Amino acid sequence: MVDPPPTFNLLAEPWLPVQRHSGAVVHICPWQITDRIAEDPFVAFAWPRPDFNGATHELLIGLLSTAVAPADDEEWEDWWYDPPTPDILKSRISAISHAFDLDGPGPRFLQDVDPLDGAADTEVAALLIDTPGAQTLRNNADLFVKRGATPALCRAAAAMALFTLSSYAPAGGAGHRTSLRGGGPMTTLVVAGHPEYGDTLWGRLWPNVESREQISARSSDAKRRDDLETIFPWLAPTRTSNPKAGGGPTTPVHVHPLPVYWGMPRRIRLRFEEAQGRRCGLTGASDPIVVASYHARNYGINYSEGFQHPLSPYYRQSPKSATMLPVHPAPGGISYRLWPGVVVRSKDRLREPAQVIRHWLNQRNSMLNKSGESRFAAFGYDMDNMKARAWMEGEMPLLRFDDTTRDWLAKFIRRATAGANTVARLVTREVKSALFDRPRDATGDFGFIAERFFRDTEGAFYSALDEVARSAGDHSDDEDPTIEALQRWAPIMAKAALRLFDEYAPYEGLEDRDMHRHVKARFFLTLALGGHGKTGEALFDDDLGIPSPETVRSRTRG
Repeated sequence: MVDPPPTFNLLAEPWLPVQRHSGAVVHICPWQITDRIAEDPFVAFAWPRPDFNGATHELLIGLLSTAVAPADDEEWEDWWYDPPTPDILKSRISAISHAFDLDGPGPRFLQDVDPLDGAADTEVAALLIDTPGAQTLRNNADLFVKRGATPALCRAAAAMALFTLSSYAPAGGAGHRTSLRGGGPMTTLVVAGHPEYGDTLWGRLWPNVESREQISARSSDAKRRDDLETIFPWLAPTRTSNPKAGGGPTTPVHVHPLPVYWGMPRRIRLRFEEAQGRRCGLTGASDPIVVASYHARNYGINYSEGFQHPLSPYYRQSPKSATMLPVHPAPGGISYRLWPGVVVRSKDRLREPAQVIRHWLNQRNSMLNKSGESRFAAFGYDMDNMKARAWMEGEMPLLRFDDTTRDWLAKFIRRATAGANTVARLVTREVKSALFDRPRDATGDFGFIAERFFRDTEGAFYSALDEVARSAGDHSDDEDPTIEALQRWAPIMAKAALRLFDEYAPYEGLEDRDMHRHVKARFFLTLALGGHGKTGEALFDDDLGIPSPETVRSRTRG
């Protein structure tokens, strides 16, 4: 009889692909993340899929917050300047190692305690969120992500696919639950440069790790016992949501505050088998044991509204609503247009940044006088119900929001982005008016025009932000340092909008009838950008909060 292979433990196996500053790619255990940080630090995860890279950040942030959380921000600061050695991390993490067995006879990482015998086999490719669904296959519409491309996964890729699905799971049919934050949530992370080591993976993880003080503040019961079964749902029988079996929704009252990192909405059991010469369909790695299928059963954990994940921004649907809902990426990409509600609270107070962003700007960033520059990363799936339309990600700088500049910077951000959103919609509308007799009936996606507008004006936006930050200290309390910056911002937007109009609606070769339509559209665009008409007045009065050029000229003439 052949002995079974040893258990694949995610805290003991070197399974995470990471890239060093030198460019070398190696595989490490999670506790090795600070290895050689002074000589050749790790700077990025190196999975072949961007969603895996994003989810790995969340996995390690959750692991560090669970096993090595500092007591408070002072203790957090100590490990920021002097990162712990791998041996220290290993000793702290070892206490929860049994919860990270991917296979074996006991509880399995993110898998149902029940073996789910009798459930139908599902191809392992279905763990990947962008795998074409049954209807797509029936319609032979799998144009970009082809069926059969991932016949088997090595254990490392299977573990990451399982965690990624659990973190971002979209609707999966009757009783197949979405993630704790719904399908395809937006994640925002603080990325900080270390004053001595520069950009490292430690600088992408540790700034986002909660202190025990923060974790207790999120708990509905600060005295809740820290049994691992209340943290890792796979260590106990699944809290089913099947109403016929007496199940129901799971609320924050039912669990420890840490399961926001370890949500398990799906009832899944991976099926392990000998590779027999097969390599991993994602990484190409050779592994003696692979996963080609899994068993699944519906009515897993149904996480109710009321959870707030520290890494996601949230919004209310109306001022009277007490329920906060997680933000999800939408068409248009990741750009500065998202700052109200992602970096600062929105003007209507319905949207607010993730806890990690708020805490960094209000607490930790002000502590780090010697720290390098910081920025924030945002990523997530743009979902159309069960369909993944795109993976979106981006990084943008974070200015230091000290007590002197915080309110002024927030005001400028809200007004400048409101104006930019109006101008982006305006130029898109007038390009369509120039190209089509019936622009409202025009088919196709014109979102690329707005994306170009935000990309073309991004540098000017950051320069204006920096200008406000520098000038805030030079103004008296009754002066508004945002006015001059907004007055310079308006013509920057106008110039970019007109340049895009001329690019996407060129006049060369137009017939007389089309030329009239083109001239009319450009005329209306120019008028609005100058503050004329209802749209122009709203742009300056409501969005930017400054006098329009026409108003200034009238006052000068008067």
